[in-house]
Amino acid sequence: MTNDPATGRVRGGIRAAAMRAETSLAVLSVLAILYTAYLAQNLVAPITAALVASFILMPLMRTVPFRVLPDALSAALIVLAIVGALAAAVWALAEPAAEWAGRIPATVAELKQKSGDIVEPVEAMRRAGEQMEELTRDRNQRQSIVMREQSLIDRAMEAAGQKGASFLIFIVLIYFLLATGELLRDRVIRSARSLTDKEKARRILRSMEREISTYLLSISLINAGLGLAIGLSLWAIGLPNAALWGVAGALLNFVPYAGAAAGMALTGLVGFIAFDDPGRALLAPAIYFGWNLIESQFVTPSILGRRHTLNAAVVFLSIIFWGWMWGVIGAVLAVPILVMMNTCFAQIEPLRKFSIFIDGRALPGQNANGSPLPD
Repeated sequence: MTNDPATGRVRGGIRAAAMRAETSLAVLSVLAILYTAYLAQNLVAPITAALVASFILMPLMRTVPFRVLPDALSAALIVLAIVGALAAAVWALAEPAAEWAGRIPATVAELKQKSGDIVEPVEAMRRAGEQMEELTRDRNQRQSIVMREQSLIDRAMEAAGQKGASFLIFIVLIYFLLATGELLRDRVIRSARSLTDKEKARRILRSMEREISTYLLSISLINAGLGLAIGLSLWAIGLPNAALWGVAGALLNFVPYAGAAAGMALTGLVGFIAFDDPGRALLAPAIYFGWNLIESQFVTPSILGRRHTLNAAVVFLSIIFWGWMWGVIGAVLAVPILVMMNTCFAQIEPLRKFSIFIDGRALPGQNANGSPLPD
């Protein structure tokens, strides 16, 4: 029986068209998911944050104090401890944070006064523009401004309600993920068709939990140590409310690159508020920069090693993308999401090629900087 070349070409064309259709469908599906995540960020973002937090807390459920208790009770104790710690932190830091926030406008005005030679031409242009706008503004426009101010208050109240609902979703979902985590894993494994697929699913889930929990727990401990070092150092130079800036430094460090820059700017502004001497004021951001440099160049690489190294360019793009999608919470979740994707891609053969771009480790036959090894 001979093969007809024309029939072979037709079959090849059909297969190529089917592959293009599958690719187009996959791309459209990804775009639809991302668009939904953007529109429903107040729902999707806390769900994603709860999933990330569950990977950190799941190993805690297997420790001796919680292993002897029912899963529902262990999960409730952990969630109550989280809520209690957050409430205590807010209660302890809310007053100094509000005090410093109230001092910022006066400090900005003082800085403008000191730099009057530079700011005065700009202010003159701004005042001239406001006068021209006032001359051309009628009564209806003034009424619309009042209505706009009222709508700003309404939007602020609405945003506060949405954030409160998102936090409630986050806390409740963490409880259910911890209380039913083992059951969910068992159901996922049982849903596989063959014994080989069941074993593969078990291996993927175990690897994802181990890799992600190790990374996130290590980063959390590193950031806590960094915040403690920053707080003690700022306290040593006499900066008021040093504990507040230490906590801010620990939280900001969850956002690579941008967090360190924001922390330096914040401590610099606080230094100028607290100290009259410019040299002493600049000491605060210098200390912040020094501890961040030690953490990023020595502490984190020595603890995590090359095992959890990610491509710096991909990390930066991930922060920009998720920050644009979900704001601050997106920037915080950008790296954990990238770690989850990399771990998942590395365990699934058809997706392993994408893991190569995310992973920052050198390929076989290359140095750490990507150059070929010498013969």
